[in-house]
Amino acid sequence: MQKILVVDDEPAVRGFVRDSLRAANFEVIEAKSGTDALAMIRSSKPEIVLLDIRMPGMDGMEVLRHVRKIPASKSLPVIFLTGTTLEVDELVLALELDPSDFVTKEVSSRELVARIRWVLRRPGNQT
Repeated sequence: MQKILVVDDEPAVRGFVRDSLRAANFEVIEAKSGTDALAMIRSSKPEIVLLDIRMPGMDGMEVLRHVRKIPASKSLPVIFLTGTTLEVDELVLALELDPSDFVTKEVSSRELVARIRWVLRRPGNQT
């Protein structure tokens, strides 16, 4: 069973994503902050991370910067979650961090699962 880390400060978003992914037979672990996410990436070794861009404290972009510096997780697939349209400068900064994909929080369960499976099928991401 593939392990997915869901990182979002909003409990309702984590709940929707968790329920959607468990229904698709993924193992789901959760973090509510960037600091918690980094600790879980190191200790739990997820196959993919769904990461909220805008969180209090350490935001998703800062988390991904740290992830890319950790040798064991340098190529870890990360899908950014966003609740709003990103400004051009913010989008450019996010793209420079090399996320695997972007998903809006309004995504359907079906699309979310399809995007995760698509990212995991890419060369170098098969587990």
